[in-house]
Amino acid sequence: MRVKKTAVLNGFLIVCFVLFFTGCSHDRKSSSASGGKIKLTGLFVSHPLTKSVHDMKWLKEIEDEAGVDITWEQVYTDWNQTKSTRFASGDIPDILINATASSDYVMYAGLFQDLTELIDKDAPNVKEMFADEPDTRVLARTLDGKIYALPKFQGKWPSTNTVMFINQEWLDKLHLKMPATLSELKTVLEAFKRNDCNGNGTPDDEIPLDFNGWFGAAYGLPVLLGSMGIQLTNWAPDAYFAENGVVKNYAVDPRYKLFMKYLAGLYKEGLINQNAITNDYSAFQSLSRGDEKGNAVVGCVFGWEETDKFGSKLYSQYKPVPPLAYDIGVPAGTYDTRWINDYTGLNMSPDRICMSARCEHKDAAMRFINKFYDPTVSVEVLFGGISDGCISKAGDNYFKVEKPLNPDTDPGTWKWTSTFADNGPMYIRQAARIDMAPDMTNALNERKVYASVLGKLRTDSSDGDYYPQQFMKYSAEDINTMAVMQANVTNIIDNYWALWLTGRSDIDADWESYVKSVDDAGLQKILKIRQASFNTYR
Repeated sequence: MRVKKTAVLNGFLIVCFVLFFTGCSHDRKSSSASGGKIKLTGLFVSHPLTKSVHDMKWLKEIEDEAGVDITWEQVYTDWNQTKSTRFASGDIPDILINATASSDYVMYAGLFQDLTELIDKDAPNVKEMFADEPDTRVLARTLDGKIYALPKFQGKWPSTNTVMFINQEWLDKLHLKMPATLSELKTVLEAFKRNDCNGNGTPDDEIPLDFNGWFGAAYGLPVLLGSMGIQLTNWAPDAYFAENGVVKNYAVDPRYKLFMKYLAGLYKEGLINQNAITNDYSAFQSLSRGDEKGNAVVGCVFGWEETDKFGSKLYSQYKPVPPLAYDIGVPAGTYDTRWINDYTGLNMSPDRICMSARCEHKDAAMRFINKFYDPTVSVEVLFGGISDGCISKAGDNYFKVEKPLNPDTDPGTWKWTSTFADNGPMYIRQAARIDMAPDMTNALNERKVYASVLGKLRTDSSDGDYYPQQFMKYSAEDINTMAVMQANVTNIIDNYWALWLTGRSDIDADWESYVKSVDDAGLQKILKIRQASFNTYR
């Protein structure tokens, strides 16, 4: 049958008309009015424990509220090894969560969207965060003032990640007092070593002191450098700190030499776990939870919180150790005792969420991103969704963290299992009231012994002892220079600390040549670059 040309032409025009008005409009009203959602792609670099994003009801709810439908990719392992290939190809999803670092925006220029104008237009929650917590804006901005990624702010966390715990039952059994200095700590550790403190009939299975990791590790022995007046902040990446406005590296500081000699003496006497250097975090954690019969085997150790560190059966035996003064060869009080201050690191993190410059629906993507910074959603990002049974809303801006649905799981593990947790973008307001799970209540209470010492540091630009690593900005040239030199510096420093600790090398004989080799590898040039950035921040 023949069809008239005019009928074909009219049909074609109708199809074009429909396609134009249904396909070309990207704003949420048009999408909602047509009954559809704007399709986006997303990537989330996840904690290994975290369940599938497809099982998070709160996430689906904010997609619906933003009028978007996101196809998610969830990456559990090896992202840092694979992301360079992904980024170099230019083929990235519309939205990336916990997937980038500040250096990526320099190295892969043009790949990520500058969010500045989109924030002004479509992100009132983000604007509120920037206004209420100005440091978050500083954190988000690049050296040239652009914003490629948004940070998180979860202002309910304590000011230090690290507590030093000691077995109070062992102290009581041996009629010992809580140590207040490093020499008193050694006396206590010697007593733990000599006696069958856990009463299991085996006098040599007690481990007086245990640790995990070294430079930049939350539970490593360098935390005790605060005894010598060295103010560490935010895990002291690569051993950098500030003192009276000068950026330094403690691994070449004369105080570090004295400190290493003290630790080497403890190690030689068997007062430090002889396997601590090679033990991974899992072994470190397991050891603190006792032997197969439930007996405590560790006398003194670093950790986050008592139930997390020692488990439900042993945690009541342990108490936090107040900051220890250095008194080896000098009177106690010679140094201004400090404790590592991690407030900004625990409560703020950069680069939590960003957008591809190739995203076709930028307004919709920004509206979705803004949802993460909603007062209620932010709490769900951290602790789990209301619909998921993880939290409940007890009133206006008042939330309660519920017990884990799995009774065999502790609250901290449950948080990481149920939601984005600390890896997510969020803005938890200072005014929000949150009834925390017992582990967080414990964590806050345990840190009261550090309050006065932590209060010595003001985490702002007015304090010359505050090293604001997170907020410091660098040029592409400086980033590349430091990356190459730092690798060489770190290699030398890492090789020596274990040799000195275990007595396989003599620190007195090595020190001068060691410092020279570190300087020759580029440390002084790195310090100059960091000092310039530090001065700009201040």
